Amino acid sequence: MILELNGLHAGLRFSSAHIVFGHETCGVIHGHSYYVDVRICGEPSGEFGFVCDFKTIKSIVKEICETLDHKLMLPKNHPQVEYKINNESIYFKYCGKGKIKEYMVPLEDVVLLPLKSTTAEELSQFFSKCIVDKLRDMGLMDNIKWVEVVVNEGIGQGACYRLGYK
Repeated sequence: MILELNGLHAGLRFSSAHIVFGHETCGVIHGHSYYVDVRICGEPSGEFGFVCDFKTIKSIVKEICETLDHKLMLPKNHPQVEYKINNESIYFKYCGKGKIKEYMVPLEDVVLLPLKSTTAEELSQFFSKCIVDKLRDMGLMDNIKWVEVVVNEGIGQGACYRLGYK
C-alpha cells in the first residue's frame, strides 16, 4: 500500500533562496517556492490499519520546511566553498571555474545544510533521510518499505528520491 501527500494541496511548502555554485545561470543567489510531495510504501498495521498516520508525516515535513522557510540555504559540504562564522554573520567564499565570489550574510538568514549542493536532487535526499530518521526515532519504521520525496522548485519541476528499506 502507498500513502501519498501532495505538497501543494497539503501545505508542505517553503520559500528559500540558494546558489548552485559554479552553474552558469543558477550560480547566483535566487529563490524558489518549493513544494514537497511524499509517498510512503508499507503494510497497513496497528489499531487503525495505517501505513503511517497522515498527521505524523505532515508534522515531520512541516517541521523541516519551517527550518528552511525564508532562509538562504547553503551546502556545508561543497568542496569549493569555505565558511567562517563570526558573531552574527557568516562569510563564505566560492573558488571555482576561474571565479572567486565572496559573500557575508547575517547568520539568522542562513541555514547550513549537510549537503554538497542545494539542488532539488540533494534536497529530496535530505528530506527522505530526515523523514526516515524521525519515523525510526518514533518507532514507526517496522512496516515501511520505502520513503519517496519529490522536492518541486515550483509547480511542474522537481527531483524525486526513494529511500528503500525492505
